[in-house]
Amino acid sequence: MSEFKFTMPIQPRYADFDILGHLNNATYLTYFEVARLHYFYAIGWQLKDVSNVVARMEVDFLAPVLPQTEITCSIKTTELGGKSFKMAYQLQSADGATVFSRGQSVQVCIDRATGKAVPLPDHIRKLITTYEGL
Repeated sequence: MSEFKFTMPIQPRYADFDILGHLNNATYLTYFEVARLHYFYAIGWQLKDVSNVVARMEVDFLAPVLPQTEITCSIKTTELGGKSFKMAYQLQSADGATVFSRGQSVQVCIDRATGKAVPLPDHIRKLITTYEGL
């Protein structure tokens, strides 16, 4: 967990669990998405004119999350490209003792008005590099 600068608590809901009594596999992506949004706000990216979309997502499921488990999600930007950037995610117990999943995504910057891919703006690049030390 120490390799991530941004970590936030996640509150599982009753509906997030499947018939087997563990967190549904699709819900991990939702938790990553929630953390990603809060990460962007934390670094100062308000997502107004230029936003981003998921172009690729990978998840490794390592242990089941059971009801009443206190969990946190950590996230970081790992690589910057011209129009895209890579992010890493980790869902773990609040005490950090158990890692439930790890993920990676490729995000592509888009112009919100046109929906087309655009270069990562310099001011956003600076927000990320300053925060992450890239």
